[in-house]
Amino acid sequence: MTETAYDRPRLRPEVVLGPALRSGPKTVHHVKDARTGCYYRVGPREHFIMGLMDGSHTLTDIGRKYTDTYDRRLGPAHWQQMFTLLGRYQLLDGYADDAALDKLRQAHEAKQAARQGWLRRRWVVLRPDQLCADLAARLAFAFRTAFLIPALLLVGAVQVLVWTHVATLTHEATHQRSWALTLPLSVVLLWGITVLHEFAHGVTCRHFGGTVTEIGLSWRFPMLTPYCRTDDIVLFHRRRARVGTAFAGVFVSLLALVPVMVWWWLASDGGLGRSLAAGLLLFGSGGAAMSLLPILRSDGYVMLTHALNIVDLRRESYRFWRLRLRRRDPVARERLSAYPPRDTRAYALYGIVSLLLLGLGYCALMWVWFGSLQRWTGPVWAVVILAAESAVLLGVLSLAARGRSGEREATDA
Repeated sequence: MTETAYDRPRLRPEVVLGPALRSGPKTVHHVKDARTGCYYRVGPREHFIMGLMDGSHTLTDIGRKYTDTYDRRLGPAHWQQMFTLLGRYQLLDGYADDAALDKLRQAHEAKQAARQGWLRRRWVVLRPDQLCADLAARLAFAFRTAFLIPALLLVGAVQVLVWTHVATLTHEATHQRSWALTLPLSVVLLWGITVLHEFAHGVTCRHFGGTVTEIGLSWRFPMLTPYCRTDDIVLFHRRRARVGTAFAGVFVSLLALVPVMVWWWLASDGGLGRSLAAGLLLFGSGGAAMSLLPILRSDGYVMLTHALNIVDLRRESYRFWRLRLRRRDPVARERLSAYPPRDTRAYALYGIVSLLLLGLGYCALMWVWFGSLQRWTGPVWAVVILAAESAVLLGVLSLAARGRSGEREATDA
């Protein structure tokens, strides 16, 4: 590679550079190649150089700007390393090989397929990018302050009414004689709200300039849930665009409960419509509240992660605490010293709070199950059954953790 050949380097038009995010003690930028579907991570200095590769800067210009910014000179070895990186992933315009790009795309698809297993699997139902683009254009008014503020106030008012009337709603939803009709209707309507939830993520992602590759069903033991793939969220430079994309699903789910609240309010006491509306309000509001909890990769978790400008808060918090528990080891202590104070506080606090929330939730679930089981088996056998279930769950989680650890090691390699 000579300077003449790459005198005015330019990245391919399909290559998109993302903002600075924190990953452990490091700052990283995501780079997307829309042609292959691959996402790469680079450091701030590589990102700085790539950001100047627009066809208008010569290598001398880039080197001068780099020296002004980082007070270091780019020598031949640095340029060789940079162009090797760009060549490996075929990112330079005019020097990319179609066959090599196809191989990168196939390798990416194979890697995605290899992640499928009995603990985790996805089934694609729809490729909705164009549909989301059309909806984003038609619903542009919904992203304006004049719509959002009244809508948020309305959603807040409905939630106040729901949680201040929770006893009444619970009684009306559970004390009825039309279960054969209300139960399937509730399931259908709740799934309809869920579809709106996922499309809200996709439309918001498209509004902010991203692409929406998939909508489908995701199996993460032991839950089957719908999903909308908005990987481009890591490319949005505005933090509110990333947080807003994550929040859009919950917002639309809660907004869909506004007409349900009106329905409940107008329906006659003891009627089928009132019981059905009460159940929808309870389950819809409860599901939205659960989605906002910043654990288990929920919408609230993604919102918190991007609000803090962190790539993966849970994974990085796990790594931080592993180092923290081995802080007597000089290597672990040295790695911990590289964390900035703000990141240290974020990872430490998230680890403690998420452990407490999961522990309390699991204990509450065990208590409810114990109350149900002891009526059939007696207290002793109820304890035995729950202990066995806990042991099986612990084993499954251990296997899942080992699988994720293997994936990370393969990725790091």
